[in-house]
Amino acid sequence: MKPMLYEQISRRIAQHSLAAGLLGFLCVLAVDLQRPANALETKDICSQAIDRVESSRKMPGELMTAISHVESGRWDAREEALYAWPWTVTNGPDGQYFPSKSAAIAHVKKLQAKGIRNIDVGCMQINLRYHPDAFEDLDSALDPETNAAYAAKLLGRLFQAHKSWAEAIKHYHSANAQFNRPYHDKVVRQWNGARRIAAVEHRANVIAAHRAQREKWRAERAAQIADASNPVPQTGTP
Repeated sequence: MKPMLYEQISRRIAQHSLAAGLLGFLCVLAVDLQRPANALETKDICSQAIDRVESSRKMPGELMTAISHVESGRWDAREEALYAWPWTVTNGPDGQYFPSKSAAIAHVKKLQAKGIRNIDVGCMQINLRYHPDAFEDLDSALDPETNAAYAAKLLGRLFQAHKSWAEAIKHYHSANAQFNRPYHDKVVRQWNGARRIAAVEHRANVIAAHRAQREKWRAERAAQIADASNPVPQTGTP
């Protein structure tokens, strides 16, 4: 057991009574061992890449975030939040979250060695069978920025072809109405939620910026009053 982990465990046990503390400790430890070591860092990779792509391509706000949550969303019970996982690989009903990019690539190669071609990869779950020319190699296919950029390009083409984002969402998943309508509904639910969260965050940022500016003005005014109350003595002969 690593020293740092031992210290963390010791502190946790000390915070509880013997009986309740031991039970709580075992539960927390079980969760920790199930989480990838880089989970806290990895969960932001897709969202950051998607934000940059949406801004640069002028996509509808939070649309790609919503799609990524449906495609590669992973629930974080600790934070009670859903986030896209960059090292997601899906073959039919078999979808898996991998702890690293290299592990995801190794799994894709294993599937391909078996002759399997219907494979979705990355934040936006681009299908390697139906989009064989989307990426130079598996490394770029599982690169969050490249993966998201291709998804944005694909959505743009679908929007141009069908003249609506609703239809673009549907055809991103399938041309078959039996499958794309339920998918569209899932994305819209996620999209509405993501936009509500974004609106709350924007409002909080605006309020924080306003308060900071107001405090700056108050400080400047206080400095002016202090200067006026303590004039600099004049030098020279009266």
